[in-house]
Amino acid sequence: MMKKVTLEDIGKKLGVSAVTVSKALKNQKGVSSQLKEEIQRTAREMGYSRRSRAHNMRISHTIGILVADRFLEEHQFFYWVLYQQLAGRIMEKSSTALLEVVSAEAEKNDILPRIIEEQRADGVIILGTFLRRYMEFLYYAPERTVPLVCLDSEVGLERDDAVIGDNVGGGYVMTNYLLSLGHRRIGYVGTLLTTSSIDDRYLGYVKALLHHGIEVNQDWIIKDRDRATGKLLKSSELCLPVPRRQQENRSLTDRLLMNETPTAYFCNCDLTASCLIEALSMRGLRVPQDVSVVGFDNHLPKGTSGMDITTYEINAKMMVARAVSRIFQKIDNPSAPGGVAVIGGNFIERGSAARVGEPVPYI
Repeated sequence: MMKKVTLEDIGKKLGVSAVTVSKALKNQKGVSSQLKEEIQRTAREMGYSRRSRAHNMRISHTIGILVADRFLEEHQFFYWVLYQQLAGRIMEKSSTALLEVVSAEAEKNDILPRIIEEQRADGVIILGTFLRRYMEFLYYAPERTVPLVCLDSEVGLERDDAVIGDNVGGGYVMTNYLLSLGHRRIGYVGTLLTTSSIDDRYLGYVKALLHHGIEVNQDWIIKDRDRATGKLLKSSELCLPVPRRQQENRSLTDRLLMNETPTAYFCNCDLTASCLIEALSMRGLRVPQDVSVVGFDNHLPKGTSGMDITTYEINAKMMVARAVSRIFQKIDNPSAPGGVAVIGGNFIERGSAARVGEPVPYI
């Protein structure tokens, strides 16, 4: 019996994906007229029959994963976890994950990833974020014929398709928790305008302070990474707020008690929280006895020093599952509606924050 010709067979002969073949045979958008004619002609020559459609629907896809190189550095543990979960989930669907790490130079100079330029993938997941200009470049590039889905970031465009954690809600929960412990002087540690998640967690922090009638003190917004490169600062490089009046006969603890520095900090991630705890220790301050510290993500690299940190756990598994489901949906139906899916997380209380008074009331 003659073997049935599949979409994979046609694609292999022409050097294109099975999805591209499917689009051409269905006369859908996303394939040039010349390539479409070539695919249809080759299908006829190979004896392809639409009657074997049920068999041909079981298509193995290639899913590209784009990530900025700064997110896969030694201490960027969270994104390695997300990538591993993505690859595993894609494999469960009998498909292949193809990772491409985008360099800072490529990002700065609007160089199209090879996955997109050479049409190596049927769909692309952007892991993390890029510079705003580069994100728009990827979305509007005429060479891109495959769908995009963002994971742990959003662009804010009318065609945005993204899956994110509840960063605003989580930031509100963590700040409100510190307020419930009686803290009124709360700092935020995270470099704004670096990633959308850092900005959103800051917005949650501001929202909680607003609801309790407390103004944001800009002197207490601490940078934790270089904005241009995204690289995390070391403990010794964190610029913690210092009192306006420097007196040699007053200890840091004395200054803290005189309402000149925060009694608590909300950090945009647990790694930054661990770094801050070390920086405070270097200045003679104990956590949580002198200063309370809370984080976000519930992820720390193995071997990271520091105490157990009260945090907000991101539901990474559900985020990954939703992103993979969305990209396959977009491959099968490019006109399917997009939007931003927000995945809730969980508050985890440990030992890095202490009560200093009665809860701060809502206004």
